[in-house]
Amino acid sequence: MRALLHRTKIPLSMVLAMAGAVLVASEANSYYLYVINLCMINAIAAVGLVILSGVAGQISLGTAALLAIGSYSTAIMMVHLGLGFLPAAVLSAFVTTVIGTILAGPALRLTGLHVAIVTLAFGIIVVQLIGKGGKLTGGMSGMTLPPVTILGWAIDNEWRRFIAILIPFVLVTAGSIRFLRLKPGRALRALREREVAAQTLGINSSAYKILAFAYASFLGGVSGALYAGLKGYISVDDFTLWNSIYFFVMIALGGMTSIIGGVAGAFLVTAAPEFLRGFQEASQAVFGVLLFVIVVFLPGGIVAPFAGLRRRLSTRQTRATAPNTDEGQSGDPPR
Repeated sequence: MRALLHRTKIPLSMVLAMAGAVLVASEANSYYLYVINLCMINAIAAVGLVILSGVAGQISLGTAALLAIGSYSTAIMMVHLGLGFLPAAVLSAFVTTVIGTILAGPALRLTGLHVAIVTLAFGIIVVQLIGKGGKLTGGMSGMTLPPVTILGWAIDNEWRRFIAILIPFVLVTAGSIRFLRLKPGRALRALREREVAAQTLGINSSAYKILAFAYASFLGGVSGALYAGLKGYISVDDFTLWNSIYFFVMIALGGMTSIIGGVAGAFLVTAAPEFLRGFQEASQAVFGVLLFVIVVFLPGGIVAPFAGLRRRLSTRQTRATAPNTDEGQSGDPPR
């Protein structure tokens, strides 16, 4: 894990600093820690959406459905099959990946808004099936999960939930940054920018787009499983169309093609309404104004200014360290 963080430019000290800050916050108010846990869970799903919609260019409005599959698969395996949380979560992520990959079949025949409509219909179908699931899914009444334990460690307070969620959150973020630097990530970017040119270079567009669907579905399943474990109770009201729209807003605000942007957008969209509750009836209006300002003045997402600053600093450093070709050259050249 340490090597992975180093390769992806995420210092281990930053993770430890975040853990320390959260520990202090938890001492003040456990509700703040709960919000941070929810932010990390949503960030995992948002990272998958960045890969699928931002990098691969497949506009998806079915993220909430993937979370629903992951959450309910976990709950069903724990309640009806008696599995522990960890094996149930792993199997749920696998189930979600398979279903999302199957969805890629008809979606690949379409482009643009048509893909969004297909994934939107997929989300509606999933919610309806869960609502009509009777005793298996609890129907419209929802499901209550048994107490969560991982390797004999009871996850019975917000601090322990934070630890259990932080590990997959860091691994997913670091691993996804690394993924975009590898051949599959570069191929997806090439397909998004110049699909015909990329195909002439031998890049199989269908295979890589299916990979993007599978990757986003896997992260959606992981996020859904963690959400079920965090809440302890799930219902279809947690996975509506509006939830899918919120996920798309997350990556649009953070930066469509940036993993860090997706994480930042997830934290902003998840936490802002919670911390704006002090405005009471005006909280939604204040949140709307905040989103409007960001979209208008930062169309590239909230990470765009930092990315531009980083490029400028990198350019200056390159120029400063570049060898001076004129140095040491005096007089006539040798004959």
